[in-house]
Amino acid sequence: MLDGMLSVEPWIPPASPDLAILAMEAADEAGLASLRAWPSVSKGGVSFGQLPPFLCWRGQVDEAWHLVLLQAREVGALVHGAKTAPLPTGWLEALDLEALARPLARHPAFPGGTSVHVVQLPGTEAFRVRTFGTPAPDLVAEVLKRTSHIQIWHLAD
Repeated sequence: MLDGMLSVEPWIPPASPDLAILAMEAADEAGLASLRAWPSVSKGGVSFGQLPPFLCWRGQVDEAWHLVLLQAREVGALVHGAKTAPLPTGWLEALDLEALARPLARHPAFPGGTSVHVVQLPGTEAFRVRTFGTPAPDLVAEVLKRTSHIQIWHLAD
């Protein structure tokens, strides 16, 4: 926390270490025999499966790291004049959160690990989130506040 406000900033994932290698290491650690999918660095964000790249924001709450992933197309819908294509219906529910988040959670950019929050924007001023690690809805709301003209966000019912 910084002066009573949450400290968040955009994060552009570096090309190294390769997220595929981190995914394999995380799978070995979890005792998984094989991987069906893993994240990759793409267009300044993180790609996963058939979804467009996620925009990445990072922040800390009580010295614990958090990584927030936003679908650029959904955030673009909140930017005047942006053109967006629809995402698949139910993409957040269908997302293999562990396969996406496990390698990111161990990224060396986050000493001690990070919680990963994947955000969906179903409508004005509301967000849905799936979390791998410790929930941080206030931090997610702060990221959304910084990426849109909407200044008050709440969890969708």
